Amino acid sequence: MIDLHNIIPRIQVSNLQTCLKEYPVVILQGARQTGKSTLARIPSIGFDRTYITLDDFDVLDTAKRDPSALFIGHDRVTLDEVQRQPDILLAIKADVDRNRIPGRFLLTGSANLLLMKNVAENLAGRAVYFHLPPFTWSELEKSKFGGLLDTVLEKNTVEELVSYIDFKEMNPRRSLSEAIFAGGYPIPSLSDDVSYRARWFDGYIQTYLERDLRDLSATGNLIEFRRLMQICASRNGRLFNSASIASDSGISQATARRYLNILETSFQIVRIPAYAVNRGKRVIKAPKLYWSDTGLAAHMAGIFSEESLVGGREWGLWLENWIGIHLLVYASLKTPRVSVFHWRTSNGHEVDYVLEYGKKLVPIEVKTTSFPSGRDVKGLDMFLDTYPEASFGIIACQCDTIRALSSKILAVPISMLLLT
Repeated sequence: MIDLHNIIPRIQVSNLQTCLKEYPVVILQGARQTGKSTLARIPSIGFDRTYITLDDFDVLDTAKRDPSALFIGHDRVTLDEVQRQPDILLAIKADVDRNRIPGRFLLTGSANLLLMKNVAENLAGRAVYFHLPPFTWSELEKSKFGGLLDTVLEKNTVEELVSYIDFKEMNPRRSLSEAIFAGGYPIPSLSDDVSYRARWFDGYIQTYLERDLRDLSATGNLIEFRRLMQICASRNGRLFNSASIASDSGISQATARRYLNILETSFQIVRIPAYAVNRGKRVIKAPKLYWSDTGLAAHMAGIFSEESLVGGREWGLWLENWIGIHLLVYASLKTPRVSVFHWRTSNGHEVDYVLEYGKKLVPIEVKTTSFPSGRDVKGLDMFLDTYPEASFGIIACQCDTIRALSSKILAVPISMLLLT
């Protein structure tokens, strides 16, 4: 039994509370085992709500036969695992149209209802969608997150940044590489036992294949689906190419696209789009493929130790993935939202991430080095020359302190970026 008074606070709580005061339907989505049910039941969220889960077969049967019966006599209802019976949304729509009470329904689900065919239309104009990812590094370390990124978006020059940022030496409980290897799913990320985490990931994958896929799609060949997952894990951080993934997986392009859509719908992978504004440069428009959780992805890719992760030639891509998912979390917490892109030209110049906030652009390059040099800033220099609305760029690296590399580029320790 989970002690709801003794859990790690989630950084999304405040935003979720606000949404429940404003909208009749709030949909809390995220991959299996990210903590959605726990969050929905903490005292500050669930104190005046009736909790109902579609994991209960009797409840699921009622939801199929007469879904409106589940709401009778309850003012505010939390419905868990709603993707198991998407047709219940029609009953919720009818209920809300009769009486538009803020916070009437809190729905949780392990699938992105916005991407499920015909589902999003049922609640158009009635619901707000809220994503709960795996733990961030800051949540696991019980530290702040987003303060430095706020400053980056507020300031206009490297000089302003250097004078404003208060450097703090970070001493996290778990090192950067350990955190990336463990990932952010609550159960494995809180364990120091590598063998236990490996068994948990095996069980997670098996449950995902045998249950979630059955809920989302009639996917008959679980072996080829798992092989595609492994291919995607090995291509983590690379340009998204469904034809190439299909070829390596030994399946048709149509099947690969369907499987990839399922992985995205169930929050296992994310595609970060290209910043495709053309300013005299031929830019690549393909998105990049990342995993929502680096621990699970490393396990799928056959990386079973922290030493293998750091010592492998793909270490930079795993570091890039880790920062990318944190940037996406940060973007989701901002109002108005921040957009996150990558940028690459046809002749090989690239920037790992571009933050767009109104008219503000901030390019961010990720490097494994502790001592960034001139060759590490070529992509940033090209981006800054191409887009003058970007007044400076950031190199996120494993350096010990912030350091101006030029009048337009600042090196920032990854720990400061993600833990302040």
